[in-house]
Amino acid sequence: MNNARNRRWCAALLLCGFAALAGCTSQADLRKAELADLAVVLPGVYANPKQVLLILNVFAPMLPDHLLYVRETAADDPRRIFSQHIWALEVSSTDKIVATVYVLEEPDHWRGAAEDPQLFRPMLLRDLRPLAGCELIWEKTARGYSAAGASPRCPQSWRLEGEELAFSVQPGAAAAGASDSYFHFVRQGSGQ
Repeated sequence: MNNARNRRWCAALLLCGFAALAGCTSQADLRKAELADLAVVLPGVYANPKQVLLILNVFAPMLPDHLLYVRETAADDPRRIFSQHIWALEVSSTDKIVATVYVLEEPDHWRGAAEDPQLFRPMLLRDLRPLAGCELIWEKTARGYSAAGASPRCPQSWRLEGEELAFSVQPGAAAAGASDSYFHFVRQGSGQ
C-alpha cells in the first residue's frame, strides 16, 4: 500500500515539475516574442525642438541578433552628436528583456554609419565597451514598452507609447511617474 502511495506521490510531483517547466518555457517564449516586437517597433527617428534621437537596427554578423544603434544629436545640427551607443537586446536567464548598453571604442570610426548602416557589418565585440551597471530592463506595458536601469549607477528610464518615446536620467523617474523629468520625443516620418 505504501509503495502505491509513494508511486502516486512521485507521479504527482513529476507532473507538477513538467507543468512548471512548461510554464517557464511559455514565459521564455513570451519574452522572446516581446523582444522581437520591441526590435521592430522601437527603431525610428524621434525628435523634439532641441534633439533628434535615432534608433537603428544594426546587422553585424559577428554580434548578437538584436542590436540597436542609439544616437542623440542636436535638432539643428546632426553633426553635433551628444551620445551614441549600441544596445544588445536579449532575453535573460530570468526571462527579462535586457538591453546591454555599449559605448563605441572609436566613435569617429562609426560616425557615418547612421546614414550608411552597411558600415556596421564588420563590427566586432572588441569595437564595443559595455557600460557596467547600465543595463536596461524592458517590459511590455498596456500602452507600449518601458525600461528602467538595472542599477542605481545608471538611473535611466524609458517609455515607448505609440509614436512617443521619452527618457529620463533622473533617479526614481519611472517609479515616481514624474513626467516632467523626461525628455519627450515624437516619431518622425515612417522610419529609420
